[in-house]
Amino acid sequence: MSNNSISIYKFKPFEFTVLKKNLDPQQCPLVRLGHRVVCNTAYLLSIGGFNSDKDDDRGQGETSIMQEIWMYCFDLGEWKSIKCQNIPHKLASSPVSLCGNIIITHGGTDVPSGDYCSNRMYVGNVANAFKESGMKFKEIIGSGDVPIPLYGQGVVMDGKYIYSIGGTTGIGYEMDVHRFDLRTNKWELLHKSLGEDEDAESRYLHDVVFYKGSIYIFGGTGEDEENIAVEYGFSDIDMFDVANKQWHLLPTKPDHKEPEPGYPINRCWHSCVQCPEKSNLVYLCGGLGLDYQSFNDVWRIDIDTMQWEKITNCIMPLPVYLHSTAVTPSGRMCCYGGIVTERSDLDPANRSNDITSAWITIPKLKVICWEAMIHYFKEQMFKSSDECLKKIGIPQEFYERIIEARRIC
Repeated sequence: MSNNSISIYKFKPFEFTVLKKNLDPQQCPLVRLGHRVVCNTAYLLSIGGFNSDKDDDRGQGETSIMQEIWMYCFDLGEWKSIKCQNIPHKLASSPVSLCGNIIITHGGTDVPSGDYCSNRMYVGNVANAFKESGMKFKEIIGSGDVPIPLYGQGVVMDGKYIYSIGGTTGIGYEMDVHRFDLRTNKWELLHKSLGEDEDAESRYLHDVVFYKGSIYIFGGTGEDEENIAVEYGFSDIDMFDVANKQWHLLPTKPDHKEPEPGYPINRCWHSCVQCPEKSNLVYLCGGLGLDYQSFNDVWRIDIDTMQWEKITNCIMPLPVYLHSTAVTPSGRMCCYGGIVTERSDLDPANRSNDITSAWITIPKLKVICWEAMIHYFKEQMFKSSDECLKKIGIPQEFYERIIEARRIC
């Protein structure tokens, strides 16, 4: 092989790439909607969703909930279906959190959406995915002010607490704020939405972040007084002050470098992530607009200053909505699935099975170096014996990643 045929590794922040995936469709998740993804340093996990491809050749048949978890190994570029026990049934639009190795699911729906909703919470340990018995989920029985069954809630963790905000029953929309104490398994109703002027509008499929004792709400879908669908915008951001248990509507600042309005255009079915290194920065990508146009843009807001900025050099490969997005601890934003099309179109042929990825911060040098090692020597490293890997001096954390990935993939 000539040197000219070897691609050169380049670290490119704020530039999307499509991550390599298994070429065999039987070794990849089916396309789906209503799924959720979470990330750790080494893996992306896709949880649940529903499949609506009636021509599916794996025997799924009619639209059905996908009671399954798939794990994508960043180093190998391969998917693996994870064996699970007691996995929740209602895994469409079910918020999912990852705390260390612990996956937490809360709420969700079956199909048809809204006919069967859940207010149950389950936990599973990702570390058990590498064991022959697989992951086993356990239901946490909560006491106190347990939320009603909903799906599409906004859920965010802060230390020992999980906050659940809003959601829908499939008929009406909510904006109550509940808090779950992981030490006592007790729910507390922090705020009952009564439709007052100071309350945030009821909605579902909104994104939420926790920052300096407050919860910030981005977008979402609801209804106005005439029962007409509403997509909430971004010129003002609803913020819930946890200590005072009050909502506040905060005006934001437009990006004057961009044409008016200087904010993300009103949209639904977008996604947001919070930068792990600089938690005041929130990134918004994709979504579907009021005129049924989908987006491939990326915006950033600094919560400290409420200043919006369009990241003009960071463009998603295709317009997408109904995707799910997560960010690794080192700052790699990963978007999985969704519908890729210029216009609203539920044709299964337009549903994506790709993972698109962009670095939204500069990680530590060891992370960049490891990416370069994988680029040039992945095949050799994954085929080498454990003893050989130790002899060549691969750092312990990356040695363990290779060993772990070989066990599961």
